[in-house]
Formats: sequence, structure tokens, C-alpha cells
Amino acid sequence: MKTKIFPGRDFAKTRLSLYAILNIAMIGLLIINSVFTLKKGIGLYALLSVLILILVSCVLLLIEFIIYIPQTKANLKKISAGAGMLLLLILLTYANLYYLIYRLKGEKAFSFTGKNLSGDDFLYYSITSFTTTGYGDITSIGVFSNAIAASEMLIGMVTNSILMAVITAKLFKKLQN
Repeated sequence: MKTKIFPGRDFAKTRLSLYAILNIAMIGLLIINSVFTLKKGIGLYALLSVLILILVSCVLLLIEFIIYIPQTKANLKKISAGAGMLLLLILLTYANLYYLIYRLKGEKAFSFTGKNLSGDDFLYYSITSFTTTGYGDITSIGVFSNAIAASEMLIGMVTNSILMAVITAKLFKKLQN
């Protein structure tokens, strides 16, 4: 007997709440990082490590979502809300990562037009990287920032393709019934 991580009726209750809490935490962290200047040191590296663990957790939540959503009885509205919140969580986590890398490495990590980059600039950069748009006004130039940006581009391409397939399959299944 297979154990489902979230049966149809429990999806909205359990996962949407988790996604909302994590999104609020990531928004709060981005705001705090933009307002308060933490000194370079072990604290920033510890926070960077925590964000990388959160990013790994986001990817695992995404994999779980993709695998188990077709099996749930949740309606398309709840599935779309869950997908949107999960994607926002990934974007916010990457924005926080970029901002911390910038705080640690400065202009050695990112090339940009203007004086300083802020949290909202990195949210914009995260969105353009995730969607593989890349306008070129902010560019990663360091090894670590390039690796993080490349991982976001790959996750973005795969996620967009798979989520479209999952939602299409769910719609097709609904139309057949």
C-alpha cells in the first residue's frame, strides 16, 4: 500500500499553510537584510548555509508536489495556488541567496548598472533568471554567483515544463470525468 504525502482533502490544509509560512519568512528575511546591514563574517556565512538548506528543501517540496499532485483530489484552484506559492518561495529563496552573496563578495559577484543593489533588485534578478529572460542589467560574474544563477535557470526551465504538464494532465483528467 502506497502512503500518500497529502491525500486530496488535506493538500490545501497542510501544504498551502506550509508554503505561506515559508514565503512570509523569506519575505521578512529579504526585508531585514535590506534594512539592516550585517557585518561580513561568520554570521553571513551561517545565514548563507541556512539559505542553501532552505533551497534544497524547496526543491524537495517541488519534487513532492510534482509527484503527488496528479494523485490528489484537490481542485485546480488549490493546486494552482500551491504551485504559485511554491514558485514564489523558490524565487524569494534565490533572491535572498543572491543578496547575501552580494553582501559577502560585492562587485566581485555581480556586475550591474547603478550604485548599489538592494533586495528588490535581487528579487527582480531572481525572476529574470528563473524565467531565463536575463536582460543583462544585473549579471553574475563570480564563480559562486554563476553556479547559483545557473541552478536557478535549470530549476526554472524544468519546473515550468513539468508544472504545465501536470496541470494539463489534471485538466484532461477532469474533462474525462
